[in-house]
Amino acid sequence: MTTRRAFARQEESKLQLALQELKVSKDLCAQLHSEREENEKELLTILKSNDKLKASLTRLHIDYSDLSEERDRLKSIVVSFDECAVEYEQALKRITTLECELRDAQKYISELEESAHQATALHTHSLFEELVENAPELVDVTIENPVTIDLTNDTLPAQRK
Repeated sequence: MTTRRAFARQEESKLQLALQELKVSKDLCAQLHSEREENEKELLTILKSNDKLKASLTRLHIDYSDLSEERDRLKSIVVSFDECAVEYEQALKRITTLECELRDAQKYISELEESAHQATALHTHSLFEELVENAPELVDVTIENPVTIDLTNDTLPAQRK
């Protein structure tokens, strides 16, 4: 009987040891299960944070694209303004040149008109002289208040301006 008892004690001891190992395994399994739940919660929190960051990154990318388009549009406007400024400067130079040419032309016209007026006056005077020489009886040279008649209908340059 001792062998049965010893065998039963041995078996009981093995069972106690197995039960002890089973309890340790159960505790370890519960701890691992708890850690897994905590890790899942943390992972869900990280995933939510990641989604928020992705949404924020998407908004930032849209804003960046909008700003890039606005920058390009403003650059185009600046280039257009620069082109207008260059054309404006060229137009001012051309206007200045044309004003100088106009002044010179007006001066030349005035000189030509003065010269034409003098030529007409000389021609009229020479005709008068010729008339006096050829037919002195037609002209009374002893007029006290002579009247001058402008046959050319020209006015003096000072009166034209």
